[in-house]
Amino acid sequence: MDENQQEKKQAITPEIKTMLMKNYFFVNKAKFPSFFAGSVFMAYLFVALSIFVVLYFEKVLMTYIFATLFIVVAFFYTFRWFTPYLAQKQKYAKRPTTDQMENWLIKDIRYNVKPQAIEMLSLNPATITPENFIVVPHPVFWKTNEVPDPYITRYNTGEYNVYATYKIQVLALSEKYISFYTCVYNWLDNQIISPYTLEFFFEDISSIRAELQNLDLTRIDAPEADPEKPDEIDRGVGMANVVEVRNKSGEKMNVIVTIPSLVASPRSSLKPEKVMQTLRIMLRHRRYGEEFMINKPEQQEIKKNE
Repeated sequence: MDENQQEKKQAITPEIKTMLMKNYFFVNKAKFPSFFAGSVFMAYLFVALSIFVVLYFEKVLMTYIFATLFIVVAFFYTFRWFTPYLAQKQKYAKRPTTDQMENWLIKDIRYNVKPQAIEMLSLNPATITPENFIVVPHPVFWKTNEVPDPYITRYNTGEYNVYATYKIQVLALSEKYISFYTCVYNWLDNQIISPYTLEFFFEDISSIRAELQNLDLTRIDAPEADPEKPDEIDRGVGMANVVEVRNKSGEKMNVIVTIPSLVASPRSSLKPEKVMQTLRIMLRHRRYGEEFMINKPEQQEIKKNE
């Protein structure tokens, strides 16, 4: 049974899915409780009292009644000590897998963000193909207006990070112009923030190039700066691989393709040279009528699953 069939069988509602996604980022592995916790000390005390009553009082009915009562109370405190661990362990076990999370991200971008991009860019959905509609996501790991700080977070899988907030960029290539759409996507709340659009006519484009740019942004998990030693702690996001499209008036469209320091999932990452190659081939075709065959940008599973 594949994952899609499993999801249907389990009837994961949007509310349950949201809860599971938050558990993925915020529920930690259960730690066995300390034997020196307050509740277990109380359990020790009542066990000791029950032993004391049996050993030092006459063996009458009341003695056994009190001893039994102390044992019951000791079990109560033991249960109170151990139950949170079992609950946390169960909650952690029900977290979605990383594959599930990545599949959900791909689907949520496709079904939630993509339609708004199409609407805001006034595109005809019938004309959209993988070659002329490129989705370029990258993680957000710095303070952003309208996104709660706890939701700007990530989970380390050991090989890469899965993020809870993304910036989604869309390049739509029509006959005469490039349409650009971008927004911040608060994935945990399924909230699209600060959508923005821009269009460049192919005849006005003066250059398309890939370059490294310093984002000059502070990671949300960065330690506080030390005024006496401001340069000793690395607090920044660092460099990004950017495809820059510039028109003849000097206006530019910057598409952030990858941010190496954030080590995002390969399934949500593109290669800058592929994005640039697609744009250049399309530009030559529109301007000079060159025949071409576009090698699809390696959109990983985002394109594969559309």
